[in-house]
Amino acid sequence: MWQLCHLAMVVPIADAYYEADCPERAGKDWKLMKKTAKKLKRNFSFLRKQAGRLSPCKMNIFRFLPLPIMTIMLAVTFESSFGDKFMYQHARKAPDEMRELHKQFYAYMKKLKEARYEIL
Repeated sequence: MWQLCHLAMVVPIADAYYEADCPERAGKDWKLMKKTAKKLKRNFSFLRKQAGRLSPCKMNIFRFLPLPIMTIMLAVTFESSFGDKFMYQHARKAPDEMRELHKQFYAYMKKLKEARYEIL
């Protein structure tokens, strides 16, 4: 579950950099930050619904934090030195890895969703 939660977080963050017109200034793109916040909320809500828990527990903040506050927090984080070092630099250096993780994570989510409907 920890690994799935990690992917639920890093995949939308990396996607934001790849979608940005200017990746090093992605945090300045308000629409992109809002879209990223929505993806994070969706991912964590889905995992919580499917698995009954998130790991670590603090990941639940993505489910409960209001969208406008999460959008602001993402923008600040993307523009910070932390964001540059631990998010932007990694996304820039590992685009193939991140795109593969994106593909596999969302395929896994789709598979879980389909399996849930088959049971019902």
